[in-house]
Amino acid sequence: MIEASKENLGQSNVKMSFAVLVLSVLFFWVGMNLLKSDVFTHYYDPGKHVIVSQNNDTKELYSWQDVNGNVYTPEDQQVANFTWGSTGLLLLTMLLGIGLQKAGISCARILTTRNRVVFLQYNKGGE
Repeated sequence: MIEASKENLGQSNVKMSFAVLVLSVLFFWVGMNLLKSDVFTHYYDPGKHVIVSQNNDTKELYSWQDVNGNVYTPEDQQVANFTWGSTGLLLLTMLLGIGLQKAGISCARILTTRNRVVFLQYNKGGE
């Protein structure tokens, strides 16, 4: 590979890495909001729940209530499993980011190689 194409490939890898990072953060943020609002509905949400009991010193929540009168605690199954759901979402985000990065690098190498071959063939034809 010639030096110009190596530098071009390096610059495109940096841009692609930044794009994958931004897309991963966006995917994780949307996924967390989806988990909180639709999957783990018992998880505390200040807009939907009212605090029933709380430690005044540490501000730890002991129980909260929704508009239907249901009272939830940290021992509730949906609340306890939220950490597993968010961990799964984080792992999925990381795997998708790795896959996008590898696919992007492969495409960039293919395009760089094609451009180099076309350039060399163009120069040979002009001689």
